[in-house]
Amino acid sequence: MKCWRTMRRRELTRYVTDGLTPERVRRMEDHLLDCGDCRDAVARLRGGQRFAAHLPRVTPRRDVWDAIEAAIDREDVQPAPSLPARRAVRWRAVLLNPRFALTAAAVMILSSAIFVAARFHAAAEQGPAGLKTLEAVDWDEFHPVNISDIERNTKPHVVAEGYVSEVRVNDEDGDLSFKLVDRLGEQDRFIVCEIIDPIRLKPPAVGSRVRVYGVSRYDGEHDHNWYEVHPVLNIEVVR
Repeated sequence: MKCWRTMRRRELTRYVTDGLTPERVRRMEDHLLDCGDCRDAVARLRGGQRFAAHLPRVTPRRDVWDAIEAAIDREDVQPAPSLPARRAVRWRAVLLNPRFALTAAAVMILSSAIFVAARFHAAAEQGPAGLKTLEAVDWDEFHPVNISDIERNTKPHVVAEGYVSEVRVNDEDGDLSFKLVDRLGEQDRFIVCEIIDPIRLKPPAVGSRVRVYGVSRYDGEHDHNWYEVHPVLNIEVVR
């Protein structure tokens, strides 16, 4: 379904480049929980961003404009060339123009970003196995947090490690959730991890130790008031 929240869509680029205030980040991530269209847009932007970051930096060996200008001056004093010759000179000037090179590079980046986004969507439908093999997702970029220190976290994308104390299906929306604790049997400190569409992961077994990647948020509902990883993007079993 297409998202019609135009102002929210305009902030997606600033969200990906960490240009929003913490309050706007929180609002954006609340919106992303319910909007698959915007989640797809964020995935496409992050894919293009990672692709652009890996492009080699190229410095021109020399400024070609002086040579182009000299060729134009010589053309003014020479007999008018034939039509094919004029076309060849015109195309040569276009190809040597720095703006043409920048435009071509932008088209290449956009095409690659679309390709990476398509791979992200296909991997999401395959579950955690597909996500682990997707080169566009770098799990090392997720900020590690301790369960006991989650309230001091300010990063939107985190990875937390702990034991699974319980797994249940939410009555309201049918999504799966599980509690992550430092020690089994201790319930004072925990993180609620929620598995939602379109990344429908298999829930971990109770008692297993896992590493959970996802979006950090705080649920301030009167009957909740806890910290969450919502949505969960990947789960790794710790041996």
